[in-house]
Amino acid sequence: MGVRDNLIPPAGIARRLSAQNLLAGIGYGTFLTGSAVFFTRVVGLRPHEIGLGLSAAAAAALLLAVPLSALADRMGPLTLWSRATAVQALLFGCWPLVRGFGAFIAVIVAVELAATVAQAGRSVYLIEALAPEERVRTQAFSRSWLNVGWSLGAGLAALALALDIRPAYYGMVLVNGVVLLANSYFIAKLPALVRHEKQHAARTRAREVFRDRPYLAVTAVCAVLASYITVAMEVAPLWLLHRTDAPRWWLGVLTVTNTLMATTLQVALTRGTHTLTGAVRSLRLGALTAALGCPIYLVAGGTAGWPTMAVLLAATVLLTLSELLYSAGAWTVMAELPPPDQRGAYLGAFRMGTSAQAMIAPAGLIALAVSTGGWGWLAIAAMFAVGGLVVGPVVVRAAGSRPSLRATAPATATAA
Repeated sequence: MGVRDNLIPPAGIARRLSAQNLLAGIGYGTFLTGSAVFFTRVVGLRPHEIGLGLSAAAAAALLLAVPLSALADRMGPLTLWSRATAVQALLFGCWPLVRGFGAFIAVIVAVELAATVAQAGRSVYLIEALAPEERVRTQAFSRSWLNVGWSLGAGLAALALALDIRPAYYGMVLVNGVVLLANSYFIAKLPALVRHEKQHAARTRAREVFRDRPYLAVTAVCAVLASYITVAMEVAPLWLLHRTDAPRWWLGVLTVTNTLMATTLQVALTRGTHTLTGAVRSLRLGALTAALGCPIYLVAGGTAGWPTMAVLLAATVLLTLSELLYSAGAWTVMAELPPPDQRGAYLGAFRMGTSAQAMIAPAGLIALAVSTGGWGWLAIAAMFAVGGLVVGPVVVRAAGSRPSLRATAPATATAA
C-alpha cells in the first residue's frame, strides 16, 4: 500500500465523509487554538472560571450522554447529525455576545451537549452506512483529514492571535460557526439510510444499556486505555517543562510529530482491525506501546541536552502509536458490540467512559508522574499493561452475551 493510498480516500462516501471532517477540523482548529485567549480577552473570564466551565460542560455530557445519544435510534442518525450541527453553528454565533461567567457556563454547556448529539448521529451513521471492512478504514481517513483541517485552522488562529485585536478574535469564533453551518448542509446531502426504519422498527429503552454489565466492563477498560490522551496532552508537557532540561520550543516539535504520524499512519494501522479479533489485537498493542513509552519519559528526567530531547521524541512516537492503535480497535468495538436497535444509547455509554476518564485522569496522572518526581510513570505504565491484559477477556465476554456474535467469541478468545 503506497503513501497515496494512506492519504487519499476512495471515491464515494469515504471521500465525502473525509471532506466533511476536513471542514470540521478547520473550524475546530481555529476556535480551540485561540479559545483561552478569546475567553479571557473578550468574555472577560479568569483562568479558574474557564476551568470550571469546561468541567461543568464535561459533567453535563457525562450525565446526559446516553439519553442524548439515544436520539439517533429514534430520529435517525443522519437527521440528528445535521440538525445538531446546525444548533452548534447557532451557538457559536452567540459567543461574540457572551459576557461574564454565568452566560459562559450556559453557552459552553449547550455547545458540549449539542456536540454530544452530533457525534452520536455521526457515529451511528458511519456504522450503518458502511460495511465492516470499509468502516474502520473510512474512520481512519476521516481522522487523518481532521488532523489536516485542524492544522490549517490552527494557522488561522495564529494569525488572529498575532493581530491581537478584538475583530480578529470575533472572526476566530465566527469562522467555526460558518464552517459548522456549511457542514450541516453538507451532512444533510449525504446518502440516506434506506434500511434504517426497517432495522429500528422495535425500540427499547435507552437506560437498558446500564444493565448490560459485559458491555459496561468493555467501556471501563477502554476508558483506562484512552488515558493515553491525558498522558500525551497534559502529563508529558508538564513533565517536559518542570522535570527535564528540554527547551520549551521542543513541545512544538513533539506536537508536529504527533500530527504527522496521525495523518500518515492511521489508515495503515487499521488493516485487519474490522473484526473483533483484530480490534482486540490492536487495543492490546496500543496498551503495550503506551506501557513502554511511560518509563521512557522517566528516563528523560535524568538526561541532559540533546539526549533528553531524543528520549522525549521516542516517547512521543510510542504514545502516538498507542493513540492510533487504540482508535482503530475502539472503532470496531463500538460498532460491533451494541445491539442494532440501540447503537445510539450504547455509543452514549461508551462516551460516558471517555468523559469520566477526561474528568478523573488529569489530576490523578499529573500527581502520579510530576508530583512524585518520576516513579509514578512506572505506575502509569502498569495501568496500561493491566488494561492490555484484561481487554481481551472482557471483549470476549461481551461478544459471548450477544447471540449474533457468539460465533466470533472463540476467535476473539484465541487472539486474547
